[in-house]
Amino acid sequence: MSKSRARRLSAGRPGSMRPLTLHEMVVAIGGRVYGEITMPRVTGVSTDTRGIEPESMFFAIKGETHDGHDYVHAALDKGATCAVVSDLEKVDKPLLALGRIVQVPDTVAALGRLASWYRRQFAAQVIAVIGSNGKTTVKDMVAAVLASRLRGRWAKASFNNHIGVPLTLLSVEPSDEFVVVEIGTNHPGEIAALGRMARPDMAVITSIGEEHLEFFGDVKSVAREEFSLLTCMAGRPFVAMNMQAAAHAPPHALREVTSLTYGFDEEAGLRAVDVASDDRGHRFRINDGTEYYLPVLGRHNVVNALAAIAVARRFRMSPAQIAEGLEQVRLPPMRMERVRIGGITLINDAYNANPSSMRIALGVLDAVATPGRKVLVLGDMRELGEQSPRCHQALGQDAGRSTAQIIIAVGAYARVVADGATATAGTTKRIYSFPTVEAAAEKIGALIDAGDVVLLKASRGVKLERLIEPIRAAAEVVRCG
Repeated sequence: MSKSRARRLSAGRPGSMRPLTLHEMVVAIGGRVYGEITMPRVTGVSTDTRGIEPESMFFAIKGETHDGHDYVHAALDKGATCAVVSDLEKVDKPLLALGRIVQVPDTVAALGRLASWYRRQFAAQVIAVIGSNGKTTVKDMVAAVLASRLRGRWAKASFNNHIGVPLTLLSVEPSDEFVVVEIGTNHPGEIAALGRMARPDMAVITSIGEEHLEFFGDVKSVAREEFSLLTCMAGRPFVAMNMQAAAHAPPHALREVTSLTYGFDEEAGLRAVDVASDDRGHRFRINDGTEYYLPVLGRHNVVNALAAIAVARRFRMSPAQIAEGLEQVRLPPMRMERVRIGGITLINDAYNANPSSMRIALGVLDAVATPGRKVLVLGDMRELGEQSPRCHQALGQDAGRSTAQIIIAVGAYARVVADGATATAGTTKRIYSFPTVEAAAEKIGALIDAGDVVLLKASRGVKLERLIEPIRAAAEVVRCG
């Protein structure tokens, strides 16, 4: 095994924070310990007893469906040093005498305070990835490239909120050289709050678009929220921005940072040229002549790869080292995930959606070469507020202009999407609408044939991936028939 490969494997394991005393952690979160401390050492943090390690600090967090206070006993039984709680009424009284219960007013806030404190204890460079689209993909690309030569941590899955960001920061080990955090938002002020916690040395802004308009109102407000991260950065901050995002930068937002733009545009500081694509990936050069290969679907992912190149250069990685890292990139599940089901090619991009990411997905399907038909399965885009009818009508119109022969709209706005598609496609396409995923599941198998390429795209709440099994079942019937 090569040295770089071994490093990459070690970097991919969950990290453990440097050993700390329970006393200093209690001081950091402003908590109160009940009883005399009997287990003074803490080596990790957890909010889930299923994967908790001995000597961890367990935070009992109340969620939508589960309350961590119900699992305090289980956490301690598994060797947790202590449990951080806010509701003493839900803690078995005998536990209070063990010196392993720490009370705080709010366990989520305490987790954030601990992460803010711990951020000041390590030397690893923090890279924050923000933007309306592509955050998880770019985060994983940056991590893949850096981990080919350096030791570090990165957010697993989409750990981009007030729980995921602190957990990522608290996974950093003393020997780590980098940590990549993904920071998301759906309400004003969230990015600045998480930014103050992470205090990133570098940032990547992937895009600015129509996201969560129910809470932001317009794209200008989205841009203000995303660029607020730049007021929270540490040291001599560096920011890499998609050219599309840079066009939305508020006045004076870039005054205190070193910035680099990237994209296909001639004006981009880091530019991709001579892109050659096939059904396996893309070969391209950047404006200094260096050639790279990216083994993932979607031309837009070449732009995402530029973000990883920009960050890697700040770590003084060579072109050959960066190229090796890019060749290891694999997209996260449900992000342009290509799957063969019988004779059907399925592109599962159903993790999330907003108007701009929908347009990108339509472009991906347009670029796919297939002897069969192209099928668009489009679910609702959530959290668009009063802009929802307009955005879904525009989506339908764009779908009608696409190269898809079949359009299947699913959800509360399915009829709006279908009407928009009919307005631009007329009778040239077969267009269907279903009010729910369940209704679509009953019919979709009969609408798809072997040889088709099917793209699934919707907001997370739709759970459009539930259509995969009906598609699989239909493909099996055709194969066995």
